[in-house]
Amino acid sequence: MRVLIVGEVPFVDTLAGLCRAKSHKVDLFLSQDLEAQGTLDAMVKAATRAQIAIESLNESQSAKMWLVEGIEANLPPESPMLVSALAASATEIASWAEYPSRVVGYGLLPPVATAGLVEFAPALQTDFETATLARRFWEELGFEAVRVPDTSGLVRARIVCNLINEAVFTLAASGNSVEDIDTAMRLGMNFPRGPLSWADEIGLDVVAGVLDGLLRTYGDERYRPAPLLRQKIFAGQVGKKAGKGFYTY
Repeated sequence: MRVLIVGEVPFVDTLAGLCRAKSHKVDLFLSQDLEAQGTLDAMVKAATRAQIAIESLNESQSAKMWLVEGIEANLPPESPMLVSALAASATEIASWAEYPSRVVGYGLLPPVATAGLVEFAPALQTDFETATLARRFWEELGFEAVRVPDTSGLVRARIVCNLINEAVFTLAASGNSVEDIDTAMRLGMNFPRGPLSWADEIGLDVVAGVLDGLLRTYGDERYRPAPLLRQKIFAGQVGKKAGKGFYTY
């Protein structure tokens, strides 16, 4: 199968590796490279021959809309489009598409170096055949596909990003260090990693994108990103992919 994958690290490079391991032909594009016209033209050309497309961009709604519309408008009509439903629901994303019935939401959080669990969230517009094909695709990659209600953030990202946000508020308001907070949560609560380390792994811009999507959907102030989180993003300190976030890499 020919698979088009477009979005941000660390999500898309891992997905590309899993697809290649199953002998799929992969066309991979990083969202930040699409500012170059030549790369954008190559992505459009790849979309016209893709049998399935995977989108993963969560840093802002406007950037995501631009990307989804650009990919979907050039896909063959029969090709499903799997969209990351972290910063917006699959149903909202499908409303941007020419063929909304082929849009299916999913949710992944790093680390995804090996296949594990993927949240599977068809949009209200998704037809049954497309949803079945999408679920089978994830399962053939080695994921356990768990169906969840379609809403911004789905389940894991909603919980994890809120935990991260509260950790950032705590960091700014207390005399504790980044290491203190992460150690307290790892050793005291038996978390697999500290929330600030996890933020660096996910990408601080992605964390803020998820929170913005939740705030827009529910209007609840608890989803407003912490000022320090915004400041780190303005400084370009968005985590491991940038070499610096709450930690230096």
